Amino acid sequence: MKTVWITHEKREGSIQKSPCVAALGFFDGVHIGHQTVITKAKKIAVQRNLNLAVITFFPHPKEVLSDGAHSVRYLMPFTMRQEKLERLGVDILYVVRFNPMFAALSPQQFVKDYLLALHVKHVVAGFDFTYGCRGEGNMDTIKGHGQGQFDVTTVAKVNQADGKISSTRIREMLAVGKVGSIPEYLGSFYETKGRIHSVYPFGQNGGYLTAIVSIDRYFTLPKPGVYETEAMIDSQYHTFVSRIRPNNMSIVEVESEFLQELEQHKEICLKWIRRLHEIFDGQGDKMHEQHFAYRPN
Repeated sequence: MKTVWITHEKREGSIQKSPCVAALGFFDGVHIGHQTVITKAKKIAVQRNLNLAVITFFPHPKEVLSDGAHSVRYLMPFTMRQEKLERLGVDILYVVRFNPMFAALSPQQFVKDYLLALHVKHVVAGFDFTYGCRGEGNMDTIKGHGQGQFDVTTVAKVNQADGKISSTRIREMLAVGKVGSIPEYLGSFYETKGRIHSVYPFGQNGGYLTAIVSIDRYFTLPKPGVYETEAMIDSQYHTFVSRIRPNNMSIVEVESEFLQELEQHKEICLKWIRRLHEIFDGQGDKMHEQHFAYRPN
């Protein structure tokens, strides 16, 4: 997959482009709703013998429109988003740098500069996609703004039992610790990546190790508490107990007998399986040892 970064200041004449089907959206997390949009666009691209492009944006519009006052907690770093999009069969990823100049574009100018200029022949997006200044353009207006130069497919709302599948809904579930339900929305367990800073013995007999892991800032950690997690070591998944303390939302304490091997790699990818219980301050090592009374297979 080829990735092309675009700014409004950079003229599209300097970008190599070819006719394509374009899926439009922010795609943070690349959840089941996003996957539905991209899969539909891929099917059309194959039928029309065109490249499949994704046109997305970075940073999040809320960060720019709030002049930095609103800090967005992303579900994943951009590099991980790229990897997931490539696995879905995307040929070209156009990343539009979202800045005040871009935010001020009229809907008509957006279509001209970022769809027609990129030779888009078919647009695919979710029913709630908006574009242009103040989101004045939507899926009802986009075909008219394209003046018949591309076709449009609108993907209907993708629901779960309690409402629309969305990145916002997944962040809400993380905020209350409902990690076990996230696969119904994301298509897989939520994952975070981080770097191991230290590993030290833990417990009366020192049979377990605790790793202090700094999580990449572009992930959203679940609610503070104690969780069952999994990580891959030497091509096999192992179960870990992971603890997130209040007021420290970038550090995870990971406890397991397998961390000595992992320490050599210095990087860990944690799958968040289910929440075990809250943090109870003042219980000390006794409480931590009780975590290991739960020994999932």
